[in-house]
Amino acid sequence: MNYTIKNDILNVEISTLGAELQSIKKNNVEYLWQGDEKSWKNKATNIFPYVGKMQDGKYIYKGKTYEMGSHGLARHIEFEADKIEENKIVFKMTSNEDTLKNYPFIFEYFITYEIKENTLFITSKVVNKDNKPMYFGLGGHPGFITPIDNGLNFDDYYLIFDDACKVNNIRISEKGLITHKEPFTLKDDKVLNLTHNLFDNDALVFENMSKGVTLKSDKDDKSVYVKYENMSYLGIWHTPKAQVNFVCIEPWTSLSSRDGIIEDIEKQDNLVCLDANKEYENTWSISIN
Repeated sequence: MNYTIKNDILNVEISTLGAELQSIKKNNVEYLWQGDEKSWKNKATNIFPYVGKMQDGKYIYKGKTYEMGSHGLARHIEFEADKIEENKIVFKMTSNEDTLKNYPFIFEYFITYEIKENTLFITSKVVNKDNKPMYFGLGGHPGFITPIDNGLNFDDYYLIFDDACKVNNIRISEKGLITHKEPFTLKDDKVLNLTHNLFDNDALVFENMSKGVTLKSDKDDKSVYVKYENMSYLGIWHTPKAQVNFVCIEPWTSLSSRDGIIEDIEKQDNLVCLDANKEYENTWSISIN
C-alpha cells in the first residue's frame, strides 16, 4: 500500500513494502528514479540492519553463523503505518519469529518521513528491546533521475560537496565486498563530474567526505541536495557497465563485509553497537531546489 504526504512545494509517495520512497515531485516534475527491471528495479531502498553484502551471505554472532541478503532485512518487510499526518508519516517494523532466524535481536525500527518547505527529512530510529547489545548498520539508497531535464545528458551533471574534502574511496570487489581504500581526487576537492563509466567497477564508496552534496548541472536550474550529518560513508552508484538515467546518492553508517572474511558482527568496528533498552536515531534529508 502507498501513502502520500505533501505540502505546497513537495508531493512524496511511500510504500509500506520496505517503507520505500516511490516518488518525490515538485511542480509535477519527478525527481526520484522510477525503477526499471532491465537495470535497477528499486527506487530508494531502506538499508537495515546491514549495509551492502556479506561474504557468502553470512555473518557470525556468538559463535553461530547466520545468513543475510544484500542490504539487510527491512527492504523485504511490510511496514505498519504508525502515525499519519498531511506532511509526516511514521512507519514501523518489529522483530518477529522470521527476523530472529536471520538477525537474533529483539527490536523496533521506525522510519519517519517529514516534509518541511522544499526538504524531505528521513529519520531512522532503532529501539533495542533486547537484554543484550545489538549490532547494525543502516542507510538510504535513493536513485535520482539524471538528467533531470529531458533535453540534457547524464554527463551534463556533476556532484558538488558542500566543502573541500580529501576523500578516500573504499574499493569493493566484483562480489561487492571491501578490498582496500585509496585516496580519490575530486576536482577542486569538491566536484565529481558524472560519466557512466565511473561505475564500471560498481559503486564509489567515500569516507572523509563533506556532509552534504548537490546533484546539478550548469545547464539546468533544477537540483537535488542530500545532507547526511551523522553518516560516516557515502555510496555513489548506478548499474555497472550501463548507460542508465539515474544516480544513487547513498548515506550509510557502516560498510559491507571485507572480501574473503565472514564477519563477526561483535568485532566489525564500523557497525553501531546499541546497548540493551537504548534508542538510536539518525536523520538525513533530500532537498529539491
